[in-house]
Amino acid sequence: MRPEDGGNGEVIVGVRRLNSFISPTQSYTLSPPSLHPNSVYGQSPNLSSRNQPPVQFHSVDDKKPRIVPANEINGHGGHGETRININEETYTSSQEDIKMRTQKESILKRIPEGAEATTVLVGAVDFLQQPTIAFVRLAEGIPMPSITEVPIPVRFLFILLGPQKTELDYHEVGRSIATLMSNEHFHDIAYKADDRRELLSAINEFLDDSIVLPPGKWERQALLPFEELKAKSDMIRLRKKKALDEKIKSKQSQLLTSEEEKKLLASSGGDGGGDGKKPPKNPLEKTNRLWGGLMNDIKRRYPMYKSDIMDGLNTETLAATVFMYFAALSTAITFGGLSSDKTHNLIGISETLVSASMVGLVFHLLAGQPLVIIGTTGPLLLFDEALNQFCISNNFNFLTVRVYVGCWLAVIALVVSAFEGSVYVRLFTRFTQEIFSALITLIYIVETVMKLVSVYARHPLLGEYIYKNITEPQPLPMPYLEEGNGTTTAGLLAESLTTVVNETLGIATDSDHLLIPEDANGPRNRPNTALFCTILTLGTFSLAYYLKLFRNSHFLGRNARRALGDFGVPISIALFVLVDYMIPEVFTEKLSVPEGLSPSDQTRRGWIIPLGGVPGWLPFVAGIPALLVYILIFMETHISELIVDKPERGLKKGSGLHMDIVLLCFLNTVCGFFGMPWHCAATVRSVTHVSAVTIMSRTHAPGDAPHITDVKEQRISGFFVSLMVGLSVTMAPILRLIPMSVLFGVFLYMGIASMSGVQFFERLRLYLMPVKHHPQVPFVRRVPTWKMHLFTFVQILALAMLWAVKSSPFSLAFPFFLIMMVPIRKQLENVFSPLELRALDGSQPNEGAEDEPDFYEQAPIPA
Repeated sequence: MRPEDGGNGEVIVGVRRLNSFISPTQSYTLSPPSLHPNSVYGQSPNLSSRNQPPVQFHSVDDKKPRIVPANEINGHGGHGETRININEETYTSSQEDIKMRTQKESILKRIPEGAEATTVLVGAVDFLQQPTIAFVRLAEGIPMPSITEVPIPVRFLFILLGPQKTELDYHEVGRSIATLMSNEHFHDIAYKADDRRELLSAINEFLDDSIVLPPGKWERQALLPFEELKAKSDMIRLRKKKALDEKIKSKQSQLLTSEEEKKLLASSGGDGGGDGKKPPKNPLEKTNRLWGGLMNDIKRRYPMYKSDIMDGLNTETLAATVFMYFAALSTAITFGGLSSDKTHNLIGISETLVSASMVGLVFHLLAGQPLVIIGTTGPLLLFDEALNQFCISNNFNFLTVRVYVGCWLAVIALVVSAFEGSVYVRLFTRFTQEIFSALITLIYIVETVMKLVSVYARHPLLGEYIYKNITEPQPLPMPYLEEGNGTTTAGLLAESLTTVVNETLGIATDSDHLLIPEDANGPRNRPNTALFCTILTLGTFSLAYYLKLFRNSHFLGRNARRALGDFGVPISIALFVLVDYMIPEVFTEKLSVPEGLSPSDQTRRGWIIPLGGVPGWLPFVAGIPALLVYILIFMETHISELIVDKPERGLKKGSGLHMDIVLLCFLNTVCGFFGMPWHCAATVRSVTHVSAVTIMSRTHAPGDAPHITDVKEQRISGFFVSLMVGLSVTMAPILRLIPMSVLFGVFLYMGIASMSGVQFFERLRLYLMPVKHHPQVPFVRRVPTWKMHLFTFVQILALAMLWAVKSSPFSLAFPFFLIMMVPIRKQLENVFSPLELRALDGSQPNEGAEDEPDFYEQAPIPA
């Protein structure tokens, strides 16, 4: 109580929990308050005590308060009276002081800049009959070093005094107030409240949002997920806020009397924020202007070009560049090796590396979203395989047809961009994405199995060897079928001789003494090759997949686990290439890589593809396959951009949804003239790149999840990754050491790893699981079981249809059937309610997951 309010300026209290250096059994005199910077909890520099022995208190700081006899302070004070002098005195810090100071500095680093403290003081007195509470909000934060553990200003004080003999636990009340002030919504109201009623209303709102479990034995599986409860609470709060905003706006519009005032209100931000800034434009909204979306992307992104360069000049970008180089190189080698096999070496490693470099360099210089990584992908490789088979069956030049397809790609991209067709990517919902993802995943797995089967066909396991002391070579009787023509190899085997000396089987490695002579596809029937290739394939897959799981294990530190998990594929490739190199006696098929910048097959093609040699009508008909490949590029690129530009990723410079697809199609036109593979946004690699340039908080409070503090939105990392991938062509001697079976293991890994995080595969498991064991996820709780299985069954039928088309002579048309998933999904609205479709086909939150999702789980489409 202040003197000007009628009091004498002093209150005698018995403090139970005030400060650690004040005895809980003594009485103290609090003199009139003052907001002096050196004050303790808003009091004057003197806090007097009766019958308190002289004590010196050593805090962490070198400048410390001390307790001295009162007659030593200004020469007055009662006999035997001791006071706390807040005047500072310097002491020598002990090792314990230094250790405590270090701990407090660590705490201070974890507190956000500009934070203010709330001090909660509780105590028991003899003269009060009922508790008395004061909640104080200062006009501005005041430093109170003796109150707070770290030197931050105090803005709020809560003081509770009550009788000593009571059932009320003052300490628990103080903890409750501290909990309230740590809640962001109550905290905001406390800053703005003007009276007691508003604080009580905020407490009631806090209690409404609280989760209360009555006493009993509870199992975690029986509880609703907390993220769902939080989502409901946020939805209710948002609805209340929206209603309140509309009410305020209606009152404001009634008060506005002139058009000038209305314009002034509209210019205050357009979103009610009053910050003078217009809200960011939604790229999925049409402008109803020709090339309106494309022009908006250019106007938004290119003014930031200088910052795109400057933001990349840091160590974080350098680390991301090195990391992404290995990720991009491993996938480029994998797809290049498979492309060489699918196109009969017309498009191989050289073309893949050079095109990845060329397209990447131009894209990262001109793109609207340079964080997206460009590369060839499984769907585009599947399309090239189908187009090659079509050209062979019709006696067309495959590479020449691709030139005309590339030219049509540019035309289609310009036409679609003119009418802002990119906004229709929203039609590709989870239903379609999961079917497409499942198709690519199954292709990867089946392709790996078929490649191993072909290895066993070329190098079959021998039931027995002939141990005979002979002087003349003897034929090896093995009636295996020759692959492809159905004729027996007995004749070939009879011509192939093996030399055995001194009853020991010896197989000459000279080309004149092979078990079976080489054919156009290389050596055949080499011993141990099939088993060794199986070991390399399964070993590469197992190690890469184990490192993926190791990423979320409890061994080593977080950074070490993340590094091993992120580099899992390059580590696996390097290790099993070394294993193959150390066992040269066993033959394995290696990558076919020419020297330097030569094409993969110099006898059949050059770098410039001729335009002749095809019927005159073919350039016009090439628009049909161009439209099909555009569908794949459109779907993969736009889905990748939407994933990268999710609000939770913290990007601020916007996307290039309309611009990037046009740029990519023009670059693919150039690729067609040079006989290079098609390119689009690679979803997994793009998510990996964004994660690599994302800076997470290092000073978050213990127990809190790290949050994004910054994202290096720049062009440097992608540019130099593309440059280094192109320079990797000079590593031909090293690339020729990579066995194809190691790449099969990488494909198997991409297929298996892509299953994680796909809701379709999770629902497939539920077919074989009793209902009582179903997980507590939204699509299980909100959708009846039979409807959930019906939705999954429709996806299975759609997947079977796509697989049948892919395996038929009409495999070139599988992108068209992929588009047919959109109207099928539209018809499901007649069977499922909007709430059920939102659970089955909407975005799936991952807030309750204990493990950090890896890049395959974050990307709905495989690499």
